[in-house]
Amino acid sequence: MKVAFHTLGCRLNQSESAVLAKSFEEAGYKKTDEAAEADVCVLNTCTVTNVSDSKCRNWVRRLVRSNPDAKIAVIGCYAESGFKAIQEIGGVDIVIGNQEKLNLLKYLPEKKQSKATIIRDRIQKEDFTIDTIGQSDEKARASLKIQDGCDFICSFCIIPQVRGRAKSRVFHNLLEEAKGLVELGYKELVLTGVNVGTYNNESYTFLNVLDALNDLDLPRVRISSIEPTTVAKGILERMADENHNLVPYLHLPLQSGSDSVLEEMRRKYSIEEYYDFIHHANSIVPNITIGTDVILGTPSEKEEHFDETYAFIKNNPIDYAHAFTYSERTGTTDINKDQIPMQIRKNRTRMIVELSKEKKMAKLGQYLGCTLSVLFEENSEGFWSGHSENFLLLKVKSSDNLLNKIYNVKLIEICGDWGLCELLNNKEKK
Repeated sequence: MKVAFHTLGCRLNQSESAVLAKSFEEAGYKKTDEAAEADVCVLNTCTVTNVSDSKCRNWVRRLVRSNPDAKIAVIGCYAESGFKAIQEIGGVDIVIGNQEKLNLLKYLPEKKQSKATIIRDRIQKEDFTIDTIGQSDEKARASLKIQDGCDFICSFCIIPQVRGRAKSRVFHNLLEEAKGLVELGYKELVLTGVNVGTYNNESYTFLNVLDALNDLDLPRVRISSIEPTTVAKGILERMADENHNLVPYLHLPLQSGSDSVLEEMRRKYSIEEYYDFIHHANSIVPNITIGTDVILGTPSEKEEHFDETYAFIKNNPIDYAHAFTYSERTGTTDINKDQIPMQIRKNRTRMIVELSKEKKMAKLGQYLGCTLSVLFEENSEGFWSGHSENFLLLKVKSSDNLLNKIYNVKLIEICGDWGLCELLNNKEKK
């Protein structure tokens, strides 16, 4: 029996797909990348925007067309909110929301169904465990889910409705998976969750997680994304410590550079507080990269507010920005407000995307001629690519197998948003 997975959306979804794939493997399935040859096709979905919902529906149709005889399971966030729309497409056997999606094998029907079974149990608030060690499609980096859900009810966000309130993974359970991933050879673990900085299981905090992972034979730990107000005192000190494996990288969602918009969004910080923090981080953590998210075209974002956002990103130590076009979501408070024309939203998004490219190139330019440490992740046409500790995308041309190895390189040329390097020696860095 063969199973194919397709994952949409965030790194947390990727982590959950990896765990689910491992459970299928343990049940005797062989994983395949070709949906057309699979006995079971699993689509792990996202619902962060209307575009995400549309992509999910399109993928359902694609899977049904490519393999009408396969059992098709649609799981995750859009399965939670858009289950009726999925069921109406036809050809789907089972739709499972977030509470039970990792138990898909338990619910998988023995044969094709004439109508999809819907499973949407109440999302529990209790801390949780995961009993399978997920194996990522990535060969060098693996995601480690430590948290789920969110108590920050931002005006634009549907995630608390589809993933529930904040809950943490049992400390010793996440540590067991971390040890298993290290034994499998992964050299970087990426901590994932909806709101990872709120981690709190019994007496264990996010800092306890970081220090426990530092005790493993593991070169790198990376925080995927963390809310600005949840960066605990001590995280920056660990990043600055050469003997700690927490890499110098922060992805801090900004969402807007305007205080009035942040207030409308119900964010928990002011621009001054965000400004003070990123300048503090930049001053005490050598070589840190700071990235961010911004949402363009929310109902309260006037032209002058967008100008503030653009100027803030341009003039401060933010090295790249993921730009998202605002999307109305049923169930959020923003849905009832007057909406900005879509073309204006897209124009603002495009401007931030272009600015982000400039900022990435400027960041790379700071390291031209410098030595950097790279974990190599994949090969394409003779070029090995990977990321530095501070998340610069770097490539070298080599006929050697560099997969999942860490080497020192010298940055010799900037090629858009990545840097061309040369290996400094043939000895892997330990």
